Amino acid sequence: MITNHTELLNALAEKYSLNNYLEIGVNNPHNNFYKIKCSNKTGVDPQSSGNGVRSMTSDDYFAAIENNDPKPIFDLIFIDGLHHADQVKRDFENSLRYLSDTGYIVIHDVLPENEEGTRVPRETKQWWGDVYKWAMTIKTYSNTRVKTFNIDNGCMLVWKECHDEWAVIDRQINWENYLEQRKFWMNVTDAVEI
Repeated sequence: MITNHTELLNALAEKYSLNNYLEIGVNNPHNNFYKIKCSNKTGVDPQSSGNGVRSMTSDDYFAAIENNDPKPIFDLIFIDGLHHADQVKRDFENSLRYLSDTGYIVIHDVLPENEEGTRVPRETKQWWGDVYKWAMTIKTYSNTRVKTFNIDNGCMLVWKECHDEWAVIDRQINWENYLEQRKFWMNVTDAVEI
């Protein structure tokens, strides 16, 4: 049974034979990064370093690899960096450019438990930031599919798939409409099936 993001990432890596892994927001590499069962791993975090971890922001990392030839392509990307909606949006859009056609992105902390823990700047010990505000826009991306697992404060799984079912958000995203509409906008499920 999958109960947290590390187990989810490893289950994806094993089931789909994913080898090239990128983690944005490593913090302590022993908590997740070193546990991921992919043969080629890259971590990015301005506050961390270690075997395979680059001490830099995700924006700087993506700028640095922009001119690489060939460009790196990742099969599995985990986004758990700066928990601000605008940063998660940039991390997601940059990650999507370097994701293989059969790869997966997992975004952490999209289902916060309370409004106090979502305020930016941070005011509480338990903090998810306002990641949910960006996550509520995921259906506006016409070239992706999404499933959000109700585990570990929300793990959003995104993969590339062209379709005609994209949406336009016609209201401001706030805590009240997050509570009312998250199941629809983020395709939230309690069953963790990959």
